[in-house]
Amino acid sequence: MTHEDKMRAAIDRQEIKTLIARSIIARDSALWDDLADCYHPDATLTSSWFTGSPAEFVKVAAEMKLTRHEGEAQMHLTGNHWIRTNGNRALAESDLILFQRRVIDGNELDFSTFSRRIDMLEKRAGTWKIWVWTLIYEKDRMDAPDPDALPDGFYGSMDLTGYPRAVRYHCWRNDRIGFPPAHNIRIKGTEREQAIRADAQRWIDGL
Repeated sequence: MTHEDKMRAAIDRQEIKTLIARSIIARDSALWDDLADCYHPDATLTSSWFTGSPAEFVKVAAEMKLTRHEGEAQMHLTGNHWIRTNGNRALAESDLILFQRRVIDGNELDFSTFSRRIDMLEKRAGTWKIWVWTLIYEKDRMDAPDPDALPDGFYGSMDLTGYPRAVRYHCWRNDRIGFPPAHNIRIKGTEREQAIRADAQRWIDGL
């Protein structure tokens, strides 16, 4: 690889890292036009509760934000970016943690969800945008800022039946606010993870 090639690859990786950060901050900040601009119009997005196009995702994400009330908050944090490029194609993998505070049935709860973000990107007309975005979920947890404020038997009363064990609290929370889990959640160590990684490898290999 020539010096010019190395410089071009470094610039591409920085542009992609900035793009991913923009998509996260735009969503948490309700900057919907900026969020939509991070994706190609024909992109596919898959999370624990959604599979569809960028336009559909922006619409439903905006609806989800409307379910938050005073005292509730959300923040995504990402890091450990591994970005590979091959011409006008790129594959980016990064760790993602979602922190969210919700008040459910009058109970203040903090949720943390750990996942791996897989982005397949394509440069069109000289601009990188995301073409496929998928989350592979690893684990979650739920805590009460004030455990003594929870009613007796609260944890035992939670019906977690049917939710993937790795992210049962995450899915329970989303279900309670009107966004039930999707049928195709990708969980770490499953065949679904293997399938998305195989697709991603074919993408970066140009196949």
